[in-house]
Amino acid sequence: MPRVQNEDEQSLLLPEKLDALFKGRKQGIILLHDNPDPDAIASSFALKLILQHCYALNPDLVYGGLISRAENRAMVQILKISLKKIHYVRWEKYDLIILIDTQPGAGNNSLPQGMKCHLVIDHHPRRNRLQSNMAVIYPGIGATATIMVNWLMQKHVPISSNLATALAYAIRSETQDLGRENSPQDVEAYLTVFPQASMRTLAHIAYPRLSDDYFKTLSYALERSVIYGNIMCIHIGEIPYPEITAEIADLFLRRRRTSWCLCTGKYKSNLYLSLRASSPGADAGRVIKKVVPDKNMAGGHNTFAGGRIALESGRAAERNEIEKRICLLFAGCFGYKEPDWKPLLGETED
Repeated sequence: MPRVQNEDEQSLLLPEKLDALFKGRKQGIILLHDNPDPDAIASSFALKLILQHCYALNPDLVYGGLISRAENRAMVQILKISLKKIHYVRWEKYDLIILIDTQPGAGNNSLPQGMKCHLVIDHHPRRNRLQSNMAVIYPGIGATATIMVNWLMQKHVPISSNLATALAYAIRSETQDLGRENSPQDVEAYLTVFPQASMRTLAHIAYPRLSDDYFKTLSYALERSVIYGNIMCIHIGEIPYPEITAEIADLFLRRRRTSWCLCTGKYKSNLYLSLRASSPGADAGRVIKKVVPDKNMAGGHNTFAGGRIALESGRAAERNEIEKRICLLFAGCFGYKEPDWKPLLGETED
């Protein structure tokens, strides 16, 4: 499979080989990862506009799972981004299949098993034996949306206020306000679209109304948080939606003296894991693969990673046993054999 762009190049230009891939196609589908985040949503939004403007294609934007996080729902609703749930898809009608912000075999998308895609666009580390005709992958940048900003500019595609707002929020959220795993390209892309974005809309997306479920889960997370040295583990049990493990992990990593935070939660028949680290060179992607039994169901970057463990029975006893094992494996990554985990609540200040 050809690599259509050198991953180490500074320029994020749309490769000429993609012109040939797009031309002559009749119906395309852009598949986001399950439970899509702002980076996947904004990137697919931008790619759709490029395909409409330059190649007379009107692809469907499709996702599996849920869009449940308040910020993500607000983004889709306020910016009027049209997304289709995957169970409505008839795959035989598409002659162009694109995966964005994810890759075949990553374990976090709903591409049917055995189906080959035509193009992958991503900023996560390249997976081994990637099944795609072409791939544009830049693991050195902080957001897939940065690639799309460059392509929009290269193709002279007009950027509406809604699209600029989506891309600005995607880069901002993916890099935590350009403070996490960002690159010069991310900064440049953000500054390109920010002046065209709506400040009022950005505020509504970033600070939406939160449901009672969020606060209930936060309360439970506080009760279930355990610490050992500078690492924290949080098992929050049943969760209202998968993305809340990432929300909790991000929040609790802000605790003083915490360098690593792992959060798990059960949604339907799966246990979802979110891992966060404070050091830029932490390699959270490596750590999560040591915690999740099926390596195809885990992945990430230096400071953030995620994974999923399928539950056989879904009963509390099974989940409790897996949670105990996760705590031991997680601590083992730092040389601790049997740490004496202590509850966060009740801890006294030095």
